[in-house]
Amino acid sequence: MTRKIFTAILLALTFICACYGLYPRIRLESANSNIAIISDYREIAALAKNSGLDVDEAIAILKDNGLTGLMVSELIGDSVNHGIGHAEMKAAGDNPSSTEGTIITIKPFSEHKILLNEWLRLRFGISDDRRGPVLLTMPANMIKNSGIIPDIDGLESAKKAGLRIYYRPAPSPGHLSDKAALMLRKVHEQYHVDVFTPSGEYVSGYPDVSAIANAAIELNIPLAKVEFSKQVGASQLDEKISPNILSLHSVTNEEMTSRRISRPALRDRMIRAAVERSVRLLLYRTAPMNTASFKFADYAEEVRLLAEALKSHGFTLAWPDTVYARENLRPNIFAALAMSAVLVFCVYSYLARMGMTQDMKTQIFFAVSGAVLAVLVLKVSVIARLAGALTAPMIAVEASLLAMDEARSRRIIPAFLFVVTGGLALASFFSVTDYMLRLKAFSGVKLTLMLPPVLVLLHDLKTRVHPESLVEFLSRPPLWGEIMLYGALLGAIGFAVLRSDNVADISRIETAMRESLEHLLIARPRTREVLVGYPSLLLWGFLVRNGYFARYREIFRVGAVLGFSSVINSFCHFHTPMMLILLREFNGLWTGLLAGIVIVCVIKFAVIPVLRLIRPVIS
Repeated sequence: MTRKIFTAILLALTFICACYGLYPRIRLESANSNIAIISDYREIAALAKNSGLDVDEAIAILKDNGLTGLMVSELIGDSVNHGIGHAEMKAAGDNPSSTEGTIITIKPFSEHKILLNEWLRLRFGISDDRRGPVLLTMPANMIKNSGIIPDIDGLESAKKAGLRIYYRPAPSPGHLSDKAALMLRKVHEQYHVDVFTPSGEYVSGYPDVSAIANAAIELNIPLAKVEFSKQVGASQLDEKISPNILSLHSVTNEEMTSRRISRPALRDRMIRAAVERSVRLLLYRTAPMNTASFKFADYAEEVRLLAEALKSHGFTLAWPDTVYARENLRPNIFAALAMSAVLVFCVYSYLARMGMTQDMKTQIFFAVSGAVLAVLVLKVSVIARLAGALTAPMIAVEASLLAMDEARSRRIIPAFLFVVTGGLALASFFSVTDYMLRLKAFSGVKLTLMLPPVLVLLHDLKTRVHPESLVEFLSRPPLWGEIMLYGALLGAIGFAVLRSDNVADISRIETAMRESLEHLLIARPRTREVLVGYPSLLLWGFLVRNGYFARYREIFRVGAVLGFSSVINSFCHFHTPMMLILLREFNGLWTGLLAGIVIVCVIKFAVIPVLRLIRPVIS
């Protein structure tokens, strides 16, 4: 059996096992089309007031435009001090630092004063049944960031409008950490909380977040896991409540101001979060500080445009389901076999290319190793993480070397099929609840960017693909041409890394270009593949076939490696819908090859003739 036939059979079996392992994920992704747009009640109230509208009227308009839920927060001491809500707070002594304590009173005009007085006493563990002011022993400045009382206006408005409630319980002073959980229970009993996330810099009760976690579990209230949150204790809460979790994307007012995020860019971020990262709760904020130029009508129109854009991507504006709570995904033996087979094959193939493994005993050893590894990755989590971290870069290495076995473009398609099959095998094993919900991070992403270029460079120096050995390369001074090429490549990589940031701002022109590409291609290709990977591969082949620039060609091989590393990294985004990944990589292939053809034509018909006029081309 030839190496090509053996490789084809192995890839076919791996593909079948990977598809079987991926089936539960794809089934859940296809059924997970509901998405919710949420607004902050207090922001809507301020906008409505500035526009001369009743808040309930404003919410009704937003609901007609696609709003699905309202975010209602527990009011903290600082908010109460600014006159928000139905409570009043003042220091019992001469100043907020006074040790005489703090007096909190429910405003007499409140139609909910009986309920709020009860809640206020429950919140601070006061057992008397009076309805008058509450005297706390803590100074007022110590509770300015602590929860005081639920924002009942927001709860009532959500109930009247028939909108879902996204509740934000605030932190409690240390000895009252269980009271936030108690208030979550009370609010749920009265208004039915649909999803919650603790507010503040830390989860109430941290480091022991069990009180609020147990309340949510008992009441079956899902947790809204906020993307990119740096809240202390959030990871512990995620772990306890998992898998009853919904992912939420939000941009804070401070972030919008500091990063100067435009409104079109904000909407684009919401759409990308839904399409590319399977986020199903979108907290769409108004303009920071409700600037004078921003009116309620502007926000209502933005909600409508966001809703229409989401519908155009196939989403249904309805409250999402916690699909991973309904079906907890776990790895199976077929997924383990697929990943293990790919890893063992890639390691064996690399060693064979280096002239280190040729005999039958070694081949049998690697075959047995693959079967043993499949069992180990299912049983031992540490081995599974290490195997995954090594599999991703080795797939990129093998695909790169396969594509550059000879300087002919016909090798590109087999290499692409290999990296896609390897990506499916890797994704099939890690398409489990903890990784899909991003409770665990894949360990191989950074290694996939660093290790493949090093291994390919070592291969090229040992096998003399590069005209110099490692000793010769290190012993001579660098050439200016090499420095310029490496600088250009590093610049391209740096640009790609910066633009891969999920919170990077973009211009209105680029927003329009992205929207056009999404309507045309559905899935936009990744920059590293289109501008670096595939063009470098074609350019390297052109230079080899024509015998040009032998000392400089290695840089383009490294560029091609980075392109295949980008492909495999796409499959490591386990929260991205699988069909979108496959379409993105197909689009990356043909657009990258098209860009490469243009670059090669420019080099062949413009750059080389000019160089020949200046001096002979040196190979």
